[in-house]
Amino acid sequence: MLRIVPATAERLQPALELLYSELPADARAQRIAELRQEIEDEEFETEHLLVAEIDAQLVAVQRTILRDDDVGLVWPPVINAPLLKFLNGPSSEVIEDKLLTEAARHLDAAGAWIGQALLEAKSSREHAAMQRNGFARLTELRFFERPLTAAASCPKRTPEPSMSYQPYRRSRNQNEFVKVLEATYRGSLDCPELNGVRDGQQSLKNHAAAGSFHSDMWRLYRCAGEDVGILLMAKRPDQQAWEVLYLGVVESARGRGIGRAMLLDALDAARDLKLQRLLIVADVRNIPAVSLYESLGFQPVSTRVAFVRLAPPLPRDRTHDAAGQ
Repeated sequence: MLRIVPATAERLQPALELLYSELPADARAQRIAELRQEIEDEEFETEHLLVAEIDAQLVAVQRTILRDDDVGLVWPPVINAPLLKFLNGPSSEVIEDKLLTEAARHLDAAGAWIGQALLEAKSSREHAAMQRNGFARLTELRFFERPLTAAASCPKRTPEPSMSYQPYRRSRNQNEFVKVLEATYRGSLDCPELNGVRDGQQSLKNHAAAGSFHSDMWRLYRCAGEDVGILLMAKRPDQQAWEVLYLGVVESARGRGIGRAMLLDALDAARDLKLQRLLIVADVRNIPAVSLYESLGFQPVSTRVAFVRLAPPLPRDRTHDAAGQ
């Protein structure tokens, strides 16, 4: 009999062993220790580490992280194929579907507005599992990095627009940041499918939860008396890096070198803070952004396929209740 249950108590260690089974032994032990520490520190709840059991034997595991910004990070199930075959159990597809259905139920119960998975391009089985269970293929994301060490050459400066910026201060200019952030989405080539799905307020919340938040590294840029762009950065201490979480220019200001000037500003700021690298991600369909990053010395390090599942709309009789909360 197939059962889907959380990896609690005696199930936890076997679940973790299977979850990281493709890693070398040393790396696997480290990742298991790290996740156990997260559980002990109550940063991860084991109810979101699901296992599939057949006759009390663990044959699959699936992990979901629910962030404070109502975003769910979802991993495809890992199947113990030899054991499943030995037990003459149901197909891998059936087990994947049972686990991902339960994971989706957890997302909805928690009020997550989106569930997302980033998968390697060649993982066709995992792609199929996500798509069967309501996760649509969104795009490919290309991850870039640029060294900030003294040996790394500085990009050549060209005549740039005269700009000023103000750092983010929630009590003073949050509404202005929200307004300009929403303006940068119009006509954007970065994941345009998500335009209109979330507002600027939700976006700021998502970005704040995506890394180590530093308000001075969130900047709203002005040029000739007009708001023209947003730069949001976060610290990644575990990678000795800063990451550009978002770089956006309002539609009316594009094509004037403003994005380039903002990214040069990001490089200067990150270099002054003595970390080793600056990271950034682009939708591969956004050719202007990819070209800009490469022209400033960013090197591609990996590509992932993004799958997303948006929360189902509220029933009509509950919409007014939610709006009033």
